[in-house]
Amino acid sequence: MKNILFLISLFSSSFSQAQLLIEDPVSLRSMEVQGVSFSEVLFATKLTNNKDLFAQTEYKTLVTDLETDLKALQAADVNLGPSMKYSHRLFDVRWLQSSSARFELVGIVNRMDRAIFNPGTCGELRLIYRLSYEKNQIGVLINSRLPMTANAVFKLPVKDSCKEIASQWTQINTTTILEWTKKSQLKSLELNLQSVRWPSTVRGDMGGHAEYFMRVYHVANNGKWVPAPLENTPDVDALNTNSQLKQELLSWLLKPEQIQALDKGVLNIPEKFLARKVSSFALHGMNRLANRPFDSVFKKEDFQNIDYSKLTHIYGASSFRRRLNDMSCAGCHQGRTIAGFHFLGTDHAKTVFANSIFSSQSPHMIDEMPRRRKYWSALLEGKTADPSRPFSERDPLKPGTLNAHCGLSSEYKAWTCAAGLKCTAVVAPEKNVEIGECLPETPIAGNPCEPGLISQTRNAHKDGLKPLAKTTCGSGMFCETTRVGFPGGMCSGGCADLKPGETCGAIAVLVGFNNCLAKSRPFSQCLAENTRPGALQTCDNQTACRADYICMKTSSGKGACIPPYFLFQLRVDGHPSPI
Repeated sequence: MKNILFLISLFSSSFSQAQLLIEDPVSLRSMEVQGVSFSEVLFATKLTNNKDLFAQTEYKTLVTDLETDLKALQAADVNLGPSMKYSHRLFDVRWLQSSSARFELVGIVNRMDRAIFNPGTCGELRLIYRLSYEKNQIGVLINSRLPMTANAVFKLPVKDSCKEIASQWTQINTTTILEWTKKSQLKSLELNLQSVRWPSTVRGDMGGHAEYFMRVYHVANNGKWVPAPLENTPDVDALNTNSQLKQELLSWLLKPEQIQALDKGVLNIPEKFLARKVSSFALHGMNRLANRPFDSVFKKEDFQNIDYSKLTHIYGASSFRRRLNDMSCAGCHQGRTIAGFHFLGTDHAKTVFANSIFSSQSPHMIDEMPRRRKYWSALLEGKTADPSRPFSERDPLKPGTLNAHCGLSSEYKAWTCAAGLKCTAVVAPEKNVEIGECLPETPIAGNPCEPGLISQTRNAHKDGLKPLAKTTCGSGMFCETTRVGFPGGMCSGGCADLKPGETCGAIAVLVGFNNCLAKSRPFSQCLAENTRPGALQTCDNQTACRADYICMKTSSGKGACIPPYFLFQLRVDGHPSPI
């Protein structure tokens, strides 16, 4: 009984602090032990590692499907392979059958606000697992997570009302979670993994390159896991080769009720138009054409005859398409995210600081949580909750805070910046400079210093960034360049005279660092021996970093903004062998 009360206390504490999100590692590990592990929830068997899990037919089916897609990438690129000896680095699928690896529960998320996408339910419960490992490398025990999440989505049942479900969250415990995660209520398994990474030494103009598989699986009637449609994500090739299908989708989108649904952020495109497998691409997010699938299907002119005067979040043809892209999987996971993810989980205390995240939530999720809590609170009070939501990039009804996206064209004039900040172009599409970032009038550490324009192509490998004139970093600072891994450039300097909004962090010395990794030495040693102090932008769960930067933990315990692939848990390369 004492243990049960202790666990309930832990869960209630993490619940109240994180607002409908449980992410405390100790609480989550306790829940795994009690039956909320990846293998038990999805495959009805208690197993401790991926080698044992691979013996399960259902899991092996998933792995085989991913392996087939990874092999197809490798067949198309002679420079691509699963180790540091390749210039293009591939996800090593052997992690998915390694005795050193497992899927670790890193978050439980209340998504009651998604009831509108699941009629007859009270929304969704999401269990977020991350691929992680513990392995000896040259006598050193290495613990790290990897850039792959598995999101088990369950439909929350309707009892007497959704108020009853909402009230249970105030005293959430393992028993309730197990009740809500019965196989009969499983909606889908959503995978997001970094399939490819090119370091900045290979793509210096872009600051590096990364690709992410996005997959959704359903359990078919025969019990097998099969690829399923991705929500609001168009099958670009099918639509562009079938003019009748394309016109049918356009006619559907132009219906008054669908325009209203898109404006409110609750559009739900029929499955016949949707893709079952897509990838998203980093860096530079929504500036990449590959992350804007609707731009490859429809022209802005297709949406020019709409009356925008009564809409809240859509202002014209450009924002109509941007709103569509924003609701696609690729667009959502490359708009104000952390290296293609919205949630990564809180690191364990044992995680070395140079590989530890300070803020586990993306800038989008930080801004989004108050809306979800408002929805949940309305249900708790027995009221009708409003499911509408703004762009995932930002809420135009609030002035943009530091690093928020903002409007540079008249169509996005509602995307303003707070006092003391100005909307500044950083990186933008070559022919469409509409969105900037809210930056200080006087530069501080972390500000961009190498703006540029991206040439958009359907083949993301051919995207290129044309640099514009560098911007000044101010007295005592210099520009850390895109070519050494700082996308858009980053102002920095010494740690002797830090200004408000700055902190001291560690910056990797690129050549020595890479040479160390090439010798298969543990990344923790390589980081310890090849870093230098530098001024960085401070960050926390309220102050977000720029696009393409992450809030990492410094040795002082504070948060500092750094490119995401400087953290090993967010890159596929540099880790020990899985087997």
